[in-house]
Amino acid sequence: MPTPSRWMIKASMLYMLAGFAIGALILISKVYPEYSSVWSLFSVHIEVSIFGWIIQLTMGTAYWILPRYLKTKSRGNPRLALAMVGMLNFGILINVASYLNILPPSATIVGRLLEVGAVVLFIALHWNRAVSYNT
Repeated sequence: MPTPSRWMIKASMLYMLAGFAIGALILISKVYPEYSSVWSLFSVHIEVSIFGWIIQLTMGTAYWILPRYLKTKSRGNPRLALAMVGMLNFGILINVASYLNILPPSATIVGRLLEVGAVVLFIALHWNRAVSYNT
């Protein structure tokens, strides 16, 4: 398994644990209304669960499992793949910090742009890898 896939899958498991923990706190606050302030973490829960866990796990698995180039048997530029991993995770962390009021709310724009940039890099890395054997 290539290094970017390993990093993305391991990071997604950490995000999964964080998302489950925050979700459990939110569920506990339904039983104990005095802890209702934990609902302020709902945006963090969504960010961590969807972008950190589900999307990152999908991208990491796809990077590993999609076919390699036919002639070189590589997956493309490994530096671009590491940039993809870094951009996605940095974007997630910026958004989480923004939701926790560590960064200003306008920082979510930067976080989303980094996440979109990671997806664009993912597409660019895979675009020419998806070819038929007859070409």
